[in-house]
Amino acid sequence: MIQKAFLDTNVILDYLENRDKEVRDIIAQLLLLHKKGRIVLTTSVFNIAELIDKESEIRFIGLCLNEKMSPDEVMKKRNDRKFYKEILNNNGIRIKREIEAFLKKGIQILYILGEKEEYDEIFDLICKRALRSHDALIVTTAIQNNITYFLSNDSDLCNSIKDLLNTYNLRDKNELKSFKSDVLEAI
Repeated sequence: MIQKAFLDTNVILDYLENRDKEVRDIIAQLLLLHKKGRIVLTTSVFNIAELIDKESEIRFIGLCLNEKMSPDEVMKKRNDRKFYKEILNNNGIRIKREIEAFLKKGIQILYILGEKEEYDEIFDLICKRALRSHDALIVTTAIQNNITYFLSNDSDLCNSIKDLLNTYNLRDKNELKSFKSDVLEAI
């Protein structure tokens, strides 16, 4: 059976925004392996929603920095829905194109089926592991879709679910090295 790697939002952002060269290189390698049919790359509909939100925030903060706004001014502008909406409207098409271009590389978007077992899983993740609701939805999606590798940069999330999924925090040097040697070289 072909292996499946799940890309968390922060890993996709590292790739799209070129924030971390090592993570970007790993994703580029995975995309090549995916193109050759040696691994399936996935994310969830929840990650896509979060990605749109985070990309919008990056554009907003960038504009504020270009305008040399103080932190107080940035907070005030962020709470000004009209101003924030204008920023989103001006950048939305570009954000959508960038995300679509990434997804067109063959990334599968996963969903939750809505069965009772999934709600039980979400409940346990939130109440017993103290995950935030959106992380619980993302992890449940990965579990329900039998993900082989869960790739993230969120160390708290990775540590909270290590017993549920084969997680790798790609910003942790040891885990990155382990992923390269144990997974990439084996694929």
